[in-house]
Amino acid sequence: MLANSFSDGRQIIGIDLAEGMVDLANARCKEAGISDRARAEVGDACDLASRFPDAAGVFSLFGLQQLPQAHLTLANWVSTLAPGGTLAVTFWPSQVEEQGPWQRLADLSTNKPKAFTESSHKQSVKAISWEEQVPKVALEEGGVLLADEQPTFAMHWKNIHEFWQVMTEAGPWHARLLQMGADHRASLQQQFMAGYSCPEHGPIEHFPHARLIMIKKSLAAL
Repeated sequence: MLANSFSDGRQIIGIDLAEGMVDLANARCKEAGISDRARAEVGDACDLASRFPDAAGVFSLFGLQQLPQAHLTLANWVSTLAPGGTLAVTFWPSQVEEQGPWQRLADLSTNKPKAFTESSHKQSVKAISWEEQVPKVALEEGGVLLADEQPTFAMHWKNIHEFWQVMTEAGPWHARLLQMGADHRASLQQQFMAGYSCPEHGPIEHFPHARLIMIKKSLAAL
């Protein structure tokens, strides 16, 4: 999509730590006939400034919340921009909806096994802490705030079973449930499904919100 948006020879470079994902991305670029202007490389997305100075733009979609010290990563991304360059980042905040299946799962996930209680509390505090520092720390790198919004996304599921499967097997809860073990996953699934009298019925629709940050590097940085 980005490669097709520019016809002036600009290079689009994707960054991922997983070599397998980079290989898949490069294969798709080749299939689409855009490998001359778009490619993926293995690298640390937390530090773009040392590798790509004077970038025209940085784009991230639902990845920032997965990175350690995300507010500092955002600042690094702004620092890599050339004067006049633009950053556009969309991520899932710690709370995405007031009610709905996503929030129900999040609420139930706070009832973790005892061994994880202390670490989970620290992780929750950490999440809130970095979100409160966005975009302040990034703007200190010479950025000008263009947007700080909460766009809403309509999500549709065939039934609640499909929601559970997607969110826990490939979505945001996959890694944390792997960490907590099969017994906890089974217990959480039982509790989650208990909130729906007919889990096989559908469709299910809800409207979680993300957070969109857009920053332009000040021309004063010249």
